[in-house]
Amino acid sequence: MEVIDWFILPLIGAIGGFMAGMLGVGGGIIFVPILTWYFHKLGMADHDIVKYTLANSILLVFVSGISGIIRQKKTGTWDFKRTLIIGIPGAITALIWSYFIEKGTWYSKENFQFVFLGFLLLSISNMIFGKKDHESTSATPENNTIVQLVVAVLAGTVVSLSGLGGGVIMVPLFRMLLKMPMRTATALSLSIIPLLSLFPLLNYLIHSPKTTPDILHTGYIVWPVALPISIGVAIFASIGLKTATKVPVLYLRIIFAALSSIILIKTILDITHP
Repeated sequence: MEVIDWFILPLIGAIGGFMAGMLGVGGGIIFVPILTWYFHKLGMADHDIVKYTLANSILLVFVSGISGIIRQKKTGTWDFKRTLIIGIPGAITALIWSYFIEKGTWYSKENFQFVFLGFLLLSISNMIFGKKDHESTSATPENNTIVQLVVAVLAGTVVSLSGLGGGVIMVPLFRMLLKMPMRTATALSLSIIPLLSLFPLLNYLIHSPKTTPDILHTGYIVWPVALPISIGVAIFASIGLKTATKVPVLYLRIIFAALSSIILIKTILDITHP
């Protein structure tokens, strides 16, 4: 690693953390492409890059979620009950998927990119074409528990298969199925992210990769890369959450869609020009 990396990596964490707090997406939408590029720069093979990217992105979204929860506890806005209802089954789903990814070779870089692309398309379409926010969170479907379970399973799948925090699917689904206002959806999404990412993170920490990089690491976590980014994430996720309460909802939706579109374009370019 070069000296300049110790300045660039915290800056990346600050941007990702801020976006995580403001949009409830965990920051993975920023971290995944950056980590993929960075591990390629370190000379890792494509089949290794996928697992290292997933592992380190999951660590970073975990940090962003913890930072968000701390902020919500201070302001008294943490929905603890709903966090557990959605977070626990989502965490179990994420653990199952991450186990099969770590054990096998079936999940290639190409599969990884297409899954990532699909979730981005869903996210963008909801933010652009979705209905206007509901005035309250009380108007939920009669099968509320079933809907929340479906969201949990999908979110846990997103964490393991894409390295995102799950917010890219939770925020749109909270709005569509649970009729939550944008700010409520983003705050709840951020608070659930640590539960979704905990088991996959532990899984990547305790398993040794078949090929190891010539750099300090524990399992698939590359500390000289993850730690500097984590510092920026921990500080700015809370700032992003605070900022979200002051930004008009329309602007939040536009920012969410614009950010997703940028990553969408890059992912398409990576697929068409490998």
